[in-house]
Amino acid sequence: MPTLDVDGAAIAYSDQGEGDAVVLLHGFAASIAENWERSGWISMLARAKRRVVAIDLRGHGKSAKFYDPGDYSLDIFALDVVAIVEHLQLKKPDLIGFSLGARVVLQALLLRPERFLLGVLCGAGELLLNPRADRDPEEFARAMEAPNAEAIGDDMARRFRLFAEGQGQDLKALAAVSRGLNASARGWSAAELGGIKHETLVVAGTGDDLAGAPEPLARALHNAKAVRVPGCGHMDCLIQPMFKGAVMDFLAGMPS
Repeated sequence: MPTLDVDGAAIAYSDQGEGDAVVLLHGFAASIAENWERSGWISMLARAKRRVVAIDLRGHGKSAKFYDPGDYSLDIFALDVVAIVEHLQLKKPDLIGFSLGARVVLQALLLRPERFLLGVLCGAGELLLNPRADRDPEEFARAMEAPNAEAIGDDMARRFRLFAEGQGQDLKALAAVSRGLNASARGWSAAELGGIKHETLVVAGTGDDLAGAPEPLARALHNAKAVRVPGCGHMDCLIQPMFKGAVMDFLAGMPS
């Protein structure tokens, strides 16, 4: 897999297919292989005559690992994406992000709006605007540092630890990612999100307790629509045919 040096960080990416470009950004503790290859998204988009560029976010997959939380933030992730887009000379690609990747999509659209065409926020919803106040921001970092998964009391954090272990991820790096994102966390105001003029899709499953309903987030954006997919949770949504169909219909310009 090729890499691009971005200010000393080797950012890994894949580049497949031909046609109008689309950039894929995975979720926390995932990778190109887990979110986009195994679930069939890259092959599906390539068959639809798209050039598909998928990026391993720093701290994940085959990209550089750092152990200082200061090396991770939404701004840093978004600027890594912009660097890949410019390096490959992609002309206004569409951006598709899942979970953490959806947050990076929003940040990229805010930082460099002229570089992108459409945005797709998968596994994202109202909890991006109004995060749950009952969650300990250190929970995920501690879960990655725990001696084993059985030592983790929080069910969601334990699931992410097992998910990361199953892929052979660098747990120490993921702890730093979690702390870096929490340290640099900032809420998006309605006025700021309303400044995103790109046509955008917000899509989440009806059982996605990490995203919440997609409609409030779509309403905060200037030109967005929401789709709720029945029977999908957070961790399984990318493999669901109806979820894939909603995104492909949006990319093709079909009415919902």
